Amino acid sequence: MQTRKIPIVVALSAMSLTAVFAGGKHPPGHHHDEAHWAAPAEAAQRRNPVPASEESVKRGGEIYQANCASCHGVKGGGDGPASAALQPPPPDLVVMAPQHSDGDLAWKIEEGRGVMPAWKNALSQNEIWDVVNYLKQLPEKTKSQGHGHDETHGHEEAKK
Repeated sequence: MQTRKIPIVVALSAMSLTAVFAGGKHPPGHHHDEAHWAAPAEAAQRRNPVPASEESVKRGGEIYQANCASCHGVKGGGDGPASAALQPPPPDLVVMAPQHSDGDLAWKIEEGRGVMPAWKNALSQNEIWDVVNYLKQLPEKTKSQGHGHDETHGHEEAKK
């Protein structure tokens, strides 16, 4: 399988443009934790057409490592090498993924937001669903690997 990826230069350029247009700051009163990023109801309710088989999770993991780990971290903790420069910082997917429907995660991957690129034109629908299957198994995988980290890092809803 050939994995397509957007070069890190594109992601870093997007971060730079965001900082330039936003002046590196957000308008007064604007906080990213005020409004949770959620898919429209119709998108969030979509069912994953790709069974979460070992093969799908493996394909999703390969796609994730090639395209997502630089920001979201190798283990999904929101601590990738590019994460320090991002506002808002990438969420801890180990904590966040189980709290969201498959359709919600797929929509976020498809559409992107802020410095996170939209992947709908770079990845096929099956590849996006493979990544969703990979994300959904992250909590179990990290527990079995003894991956300890802050349970609320990057996901404000978990603190409430």
